[in-house]
Amino acid sequence: MNKILILVLMILLSTGLTGCALPVQPPVEINHDFWQEKDKTIGVIMSEIPEPETTIVGASCLLCYGVASAANSSLDKHLKTIPTEDVAILKQKVFDILTDRGMSVTMLEQDIAVGKLKKYKSKEPNVALKDFSAFKEKSLDYLLVIDVHQVGAHRSYSGYVATTDPLSVFSGLAYIIDLKTNKYAWYRPFDHKMPADLEWDEPPSFPGLTNSLYEVITLGHDSVIQSLNTQQVMAMPTNAAALKSTSDE
Repeated sequence: MNKILILVLMILLSTGLTGCALPVQPPVEINHDFWQEKDKTIGVIMSEIPEPETTIVGASCLLCYGVASAANSSLDKHLKTIPTEDVAILKQKVFDILTDRGMSVTMLEQDIAVGKLKKYKSKEPNVALKDFSAFKEKSLDYLLVIDVHQVGAHRSYSGYVATTDPLSVFSGLAYIIDLKTNKYAWYRPFDHKMPADLEWDEPPSFPGLTNSLYEVITLGHDSVIQSLNTQQVMAMPTNAAALKSTSDE
């Protein structure tokens, strides 16, 4: 029933609000200076990990969606049995990176529901659309957020007809918020999809697709960790006069 309600909302949004799409936030590389300033405290928090499931796209009518959902019911049932501990360890991994860099880091045990935060209005670039200022009450200067959007499988349809085999999927956002300005000090979206190496349609355990799901989760972890470890070095100012003099010689 929840999936049907979501589908109805998607149809309404696509037909009535197509002109109101929000701008896409581009990636923000972490600045070299961020690592040099040690006198700050960073909180690390993660969203509630969604239950693994099959996401169906392209089945644009209720009957089409019902047919597609029924066709993938055994896969969906299996996905819901897969534990999400491999996803959750990303929180510990980024905590360890910050600690190894000499930062003062606080692990926040509660989940964060980013969608329920108040809106934040600003026309400046790289400012979050949600207000994270409440976390300053925890004596934090920055907040590293891992917001997981999707874990499981993704399958495309055209009406009643599947146009792809299921792909394993792991997607979400990772970012650091400066709690004084609500700006992103770092912003990294991740959206990884992968087909099964073997035949995917092998119920009830679907070993091929299950293996690819664990692989795609690892890919997501690696992309976040690599981005967090990649620092943007500010360009040094050049002495234009000296360069001109050298070239004249």
